[in-house]
Amino acid sequence: MNKYTFNWKDTIHGQIEIEADNGVEAERLFREMSLEKRLATSLTDTDKDTLRIKYVDNGLGDIQTPEEWSKTWKQIS
Repeated sequence: MNKYTFNWKDTIHGQIEIEADNGVEAERLFREMSLEKRLATSLTDTDKDTLRIKYVDNGLGDIQTPEEWSKTWKQIS
């Protein structure tokens, strides 16, 4: 079995409920959350068709562009 490393990017969005005394406090608490906590406690989704592969490392010491990966390397096992 081979290892493949994908460097990717996607647009995500989420919804989270925060209990607070007022909107200012709620926003402060929201902004102070780490990304990991925000993702873990939110309902998340991605925008349609926004997933992009930036590059692929096929483990052979050569980085492939998305085009090179799709046209050639993806088919090679």
